[in-house]
Amino acid sequence: MTNNKWQALTVATNNDGIEPIADILMSTGAEGVQIVDDISPVTVTAYFEDDASLPNTVSRIKEQLDNLVTLGVDASPATITLNDVAQSDWENNWKQYYHATRITRHITVVPSWENFVAAQKDEYPIIMDPKLAFGTGVHETTRLMIQALETVVRGGESMIDVGTGSGVLSVAAKQLGVAGILATDIDEMAVNVAKENLALNPVANDVTVVTSDLLESIAIDKPVDLIVANILADVIERLIPQTWSRLKPGGYFLVSGIYDAISVSIEQQLQQAGYKIFQHTTMSDWHAFIAKKDSK
Repeated sequence: MTNNKWQALTVATNNDGIEPIADILMSTGAEGVQIVDDISPVTVTAYFEDDASLPNTVSRIKEQLDNLVTLGVDASPATITLNDVAQSDWENNWKQYYHATRITRHITVVPSWENFVAAQKDEYPIIMDPKLAFGTGVHETTRLMIQALETVVRGGESMIDVGTGSGVLSVAAKQLGVAGILATDIDEMAVNVAKENLALNPVANDVTVVTSDLLESIAIDKPVDLIVANILADVIERLIPQTWSRLKPGGYFLVSGIYDAISVSIEQQLQQAGYKIFQHTTMSDWHAFIAKKDSK
């Protein structure tokens, strides 16, 4: 990340399109997302390095914006504009609006330039550098996943974090007491980003991060207690059948990144794979499932 040239890619949308578009931008490698919702149209802005890969990235974003219609999401007008931005301006924009945020009862996400002081016992920080992050920890799906971790983690578990992005869920899991964690991402840049964020959190210095398309390249000695994934719904459909053999009987598959329109289908696919729905939670238009592999 030595390139000092950046582009601010802004998508004009409406309130219903904010979260799906933010998810698309971060999943395609955004270096940060800003939302301005007190104007019309609403804008979602992401920052990308201005390099040879940018045209392909923009094409992928356009394609995924078009696909939102098939998922029943109205993101209109969904128009894209690009503007040059200096790296110093980009970093300062982050610092102006991104501050420590309490995510759940136990977890607070803290930007790397702020000092963390616990407000109460059993409050734990996730130190993040959002200018490097593919997920800053404040998105609804991340909140849902950390809440799910708080529900099932008892301490000492083994876990696989699929599509780790910024590494936020791995850090949260370590803070809650999970023992061994293997984190994966298909994007080598995301793997490097996760490693940098994990390095900011001493509790997570033993997390292993590898490049893999979901679980296709993952060979483990024995099944794990937990598999977590906060990724796009169409990718979840590919992941579900890969999880069963890698999860212990009685283990949990925690999953989010699911819009209203696709939640029923994902629930059905989980059940068809053999899972029992232990918990189904929602926040805004997003859904998360805790699916349990029966121990019988």
